Amino acid sequence: MEYENSNSDLTHGPRLRIFGILRESIKTIKRNAKLLAPVLVLAFLLFSHLKIAQTKLLEPAANDLSLQLAKNPNLFQSIGNNLNQADYSSAISDIREILFDKFFIMTFSSIISLLFLIATVSSSSEAYVAKVIDIKEMIMKIKQSWKKPILTIFFMIIITLGLIFVLTFSFGVISIVATDSLAYMLYGVLSISIVVLGFYGCAIWIMSLVVSILEDVSGLYAINRALEVMKGKKVQASLIIVLFAIMYGFSHLLTDAVSSYTLYKWSRLAVSIPFATGLDCALKLLLYVVFTVFYHELKERCIEKETKGLYVPIVNAGDQV
Repeated sequence: MEYENSNSDLTHGPRLRIFGILRESIKTIKRNAKLLAPVLVLAFLLFSHLKIAQTKLLEPAANDLSLQLAKNPNLFQSIGNNLNQADYSSAISDIREILFDKFFIMTFSSIISLLFLIATVSSSSEAYVAKVIDIKEMIMKIKQSWKKPILTIFFMIIITLGLIFVLTFSFGVISIVATDSLAYMLYGVLSISIVVLGFYGCAIWIMSLVVSILEDVSGLYAINRALEVMKGKKVQASLIIVLFAIMYGFSHLLTDAVSSYTLYKWSRLAVSIPFATGLDCALKLLLYVVFTVFYHELKERCIEKETKGLYVPIVNAGDQV
């Protein structure tokens, strides 16, 4: 492990605001460019191959199923009612193939995303404190950390499903109990609450993963630790997610605009890979680094508060025996 001697890298000054965190994140990426550049290129290549594989694997079954739906718009209803299963064996086979291919793509995509996350967060955390690690040390950190984010993701999914159930139940209760005017008002309040909680939930999700990688906690403990670290900075964390949502939206609009000038399927795919996949990987990397820097800023703030709260008694020379 190498250490940089620049004092400016070792001191990060007062607590940073959103754009200050972005600037510090870019500086961290520059300090860690030798390691992050290969990680970004590898992630881009792997996601690009997955996109091509998905197109090749799904196209035959999807086209065949589309033709059968065109002939019989009630195809899924007929299959669900167990009517003439032999007549729909081809459609059932296509559905099974599509589901299997989707599961295959999602599994490999999740593995790549997890490794990309751990490599980016762990190396960026070291770079933030002016340390430079090599590829061997990064691989060791991945081996040590990969189980903890998985457990945290599992609990976050459970919590998310629970919230979705509560919100769905709330909409149902409003539709039954409330009158028309009151219902519309409650629907509006609930919809706004969903959007706000959605951005904040995404911030908690990402911060929990960062905590899982950088600290010796996982699952509910990582989520609680993330809430503790983000205490008093909920709005700032949510605004970071809003900013990245805007950036993601702009990147997709740019991709759609460029793709609209291509006429053939493979030419559209050739355009979507460098734009959609490339921009998506770059934004993910920046998002992970931003939350890593944000974590360190919040952690330093917590340490400062704890230090100020300590009481150190002053012993006079005459009181000493």
